[in-house]
Amino acid sequence: MRAAVKTGVDDRLGSNPPGSGGGSLIQFPSQGNRQMIERVFDASPLALCILDPTLRIIMANQAARDILKAKRADMSKASVLDILPAAAGLLQNCLDLARKGSGLPDRRVTWQAAQYHLSFGVTRDVGGNVTELFVAALDVTRRARIERQSRDARRRLVATSRRDHLTGLLNRRGFDAVLHREVRRARRDGTALSLVSIDIDWFKAYNDTLGHPEGDRCLRLVACALLASSPRAADSASRFGGEEFILILPNTDLQGALAVAEKCRLALDGLDIPHPGSPKGRVTVSIGVCTSPANWELRDDAAALMEKADRTLYQAKHRGRDRIEVAEAH
Repeated sequence: MRAAVKTGVDDRLGSNPPGSGGGSLIQFPSQGNRQMIERVFDASPLALCILDPTLRIIMANQAARDILKAKRADMSKASVLDILPAAAGLLQNCLDLARKGSGLPDRRVTWQAAQYHLSFGVTRDVGGNVTELFVAALDVTRRARIERQSRDARRRLVATSRRDHLTGLLNRRGFDAVLHREVRRARRDGTALSLVSIDIDWFKAYNDTLGHPEGDRCLRLVACALLASSPRAADSASRFGGEEFILILPNTDLQGALAVAEKCRLALDGLDIPHPGSPKGRVTVSIGVCTSPANWELRDDAAALMEKADRTLYQAKHRGRDRIEVAEAH
């Protein structure tokens, strides 16, 4: 919509003087033509207003008067400073930019719960001096609402795509995004970052014995217990795949991560979920804890931390399950 408007409102200029910034200035050779242009101006659905360099209103069409809830007589020769003082700074800035020969950027403003897109232009005299400031306002309230709804929908879609549909925890995609973000944060701030990997023991036997619906119920119960065991807003819980879960614990050292891991183990023990296919007779978990120290080195990254977490979880399973194993990232 933006255009450098060069339309004059009187018949002083008949041509565009050299150095005036380009564009043709329209001359009104007769009173009849002037009245015709004023009728077109007044009938425009855009809110149009022409101001002199002192911000006095030279002309304002019906759409502009409707926005300002002012009558023609009230706006004739009136100053914007009187009718809309809040706009004085914006309009004065436009005049200052025009006098420097700079472009006039479009603006979006809010007025009485409505949003407007503003465009500006100027006319100049034969000496290149600014003589009028032209303001065009388009009501974009509906467009802004649609844009906002679209952004919200995109955010919801992204959030949904990063969640496991069964447990509500982060899925693998969500886990990867959060882990890389927290690794960058920890490296920048020089803080420790811990991972707690949890795997349900003999879960295939659980599904084979009790069926997949009961397996899904078990996964949901485990997910709820893990969430309750890591209540900090900064902590993230994910279903990494199958029966494996991972907690991301920012700014958490080894002792803190161990405390969370033990809390998870006790919470799951407290559920006392029967498991006919387990030597323990109930659902248990193997847990691996991995912590990267605060003094991050160049070789430390998300992949290295995950490799250590996987190795530590494997150790817990290899050494008998239903236990916690710990490893440092170095």
